[in-house]
Amino acid sequence: MLVLAAGVLTLLACERVTMPEGAATEEGSALLQVQTRTVGAAEDGTVSYPVNVYVFSGEKCVALQSIGDATEALSVPLTEGTYSVYAIGGATAENYNLPTKEQASPSMAIALKEGKEHGDVMVAQGQVTLVDGETNVLTLNMERKVMLLQEVSVNHIPSVATAVTVTFSPLWESLLGTGYAGVAGTETVTLTRQTDGHSWLWTGMRYLLPPSGETATVTVRVVKPNGTTTYTYQIDEQLNAGDKLNIQSTYTGSLEVTMTGSITGANWNAEKTISFDFDEGVDGEPEEVDDDVVTGSAPAVGDSYMGCYVFSVNESSGITEVLLLSSNQQVMSNLSGNDTQASARTKVEAALSACGVDGISGWRLMTKAEAQTLSGRYADYSKIGLQGDKDHRLLVEDDSAIKPVTMGAGSVTTGQSFAETNILRPVATVKFKQP
Repeated sequence: MLVLAAGVLTLLACERVTMPEGAATEEGSALLQVQTRTVGAAEDGTVSYPVNVYVFSGEKCVALQSIGDATEALSVPLTEGTYSVYAIGGATAENYNLPTKEQASPSMAIALKEGKEHGDVMVAQGQVTLVDGETNVLTLNMERKVMLLQEVSVNHIPSVATAVTVTFSPLWESLLGTGYAGVAGTETVTLTRQTDGHSWLWTGMRYLLPPSGETATVTVRVVKPNGTTTYTYQIDEQLNAGDKLNIQSTYTGSLEVTMTGSITGANWNAEKTISFDFDEGVDGEPEEVDDDVVTGSAPAVGDSYMGCYVFSVNESSGITEVLLLSSNQQVMSNLSGNDTQASARTKVEAALSACGVDGISGWRLMTKAEAQTLSGRYADYSKIGLQGDKDHRLLVEDDSAIKPVTMGAGSVTTGQSFAETNILRPVATVKFKQP
């Protein structure tokens, strides 16, 4: 019987026993059985089903079995040789793009489908050498790959507030083997006003992939009739898969907002505490709200803000302007060489909103100078999605004309006509001020 558990990825045992009579009769054949064992607290033994098990010989997947629950066993007849085994639990075909046997590879990507939420995803990987006529039992532990957000609360919010949201970024976007891929993930929860009129609360079970950077950003937005106030905080403490998150915060009036977060790893990881302060106004007088200015520390060039790449930071008169490259893009398949400037502009303007990021306004095409700066970021090509001379993107010239260009390593070349391969990836400016 297959027994699966959460814990640190470990190849625990590989024991050999006599081949069961009739289990495999072909010359050079053997039987692989895969199991895992529970460790730690009883709660840690809870398994996320279904469990999909891929068996590889080199780069080729030779077997794929799906286990629905703990009553099912896994037993795979194979020829003798060395195999690697990859298991993923809690990822259903309804929520995830799972590779078929023909598509699978040892470093395969497991991505969440659009509009779906993560489950309690666990993975394990190990290797075994099978010998003719024997049964090999491979024992693995499953590694939990997600954090669990359980509660977010903001207290003492002014009664005039109409909405409160909390966003976490940047997060990993998908699994890649036993690791992660994609650096621009975000997760937003919308809080509900409580009966006292001043407390806002979200509770539930929201599984999140861990932060993709060295620090995570928490963004709190309080919507009021005179505008939206946004607060950001960089969490210097490392957040990891297996953390249970409870964020508790308190608004203390016009002088400051104090937010404290408790990250509880009960039965998972050790307890952590995060605290940070916001200052809003002085001498008891409310500060004028500016929808376009974020109160908080500005990110640095090369960092990620709300999943967007930061490639320009300029400070003047206490305001820091940060130029962001959207994490979203669109191949403009509706453009062709027959498009005029007018028709191209109509199509581009229709696509800009779809390529933006929620919570950030003012998305536009980048200028040629900005594109030139971006093309020189060799070290950050993976973050900004550049593919050398294969990139055909859209920008706006000084005369406001929309131009298709080819972006290479440190170069931007104009002169092409509009084509179905042109990529639109907009930019936007966000202003920051220190609290």
